[in-house]
Amino acid sequence: MAVTQYRPSTDLFSLFDQMFGPTGSARQGGLLRAPEADVVETENQIRGTLEMPGMRSEDISLDLENNVLTISGQKREERTEGDEKHTWHLAERRYGQFSRSFVLPRDVDSESIQANFENGVLTVSIPKSEKARRRRIEIGGGGGASGQLGGESGNP
Repeated sequence: MAVTQYRPSTDLFSLFDQMFGPTGSARQGGLLRAPEADVVETENQIRGTLEMPGMRSEDISLDLENNVLTISGQKREERTEGDEKHTWHLAERRYGQFSRSFVLPRDVDSESIQANFENGVLTVSIPKSEKARRRRIEIGGGGGASGQLGGESGNP
């Protein structure tokens, strides 16, 4: 008998599946597990990349309100009940609605946000506003200040 180390999961769907087997609730219009995301910040923008295999761009919605970006959508089930031409032996893919929100860490230029969906991957480019970008501040007071600090004056 092989012994495998138990690794507890914090994912509610995984815990339920471990206890009772695959659930049918997602297939009945429940919540779809939120897509995995990578969020990267550069000097000029914040870029989010989310995996959404099997989805279409028209099933995805992006909203920005109070610096909270919400990505939501719905993955529709492809099979129909009562189809006598097909015999289903296994149906594990999840279907339903999802929603995921991200609090943006800096002021952004909300008018210039761009989203691209290709090959099941959504890429959202969020440019930073000018006031959120790093800038160099010049120090004034050039060369004349050192002569005055030394106590020298032009009078004998």
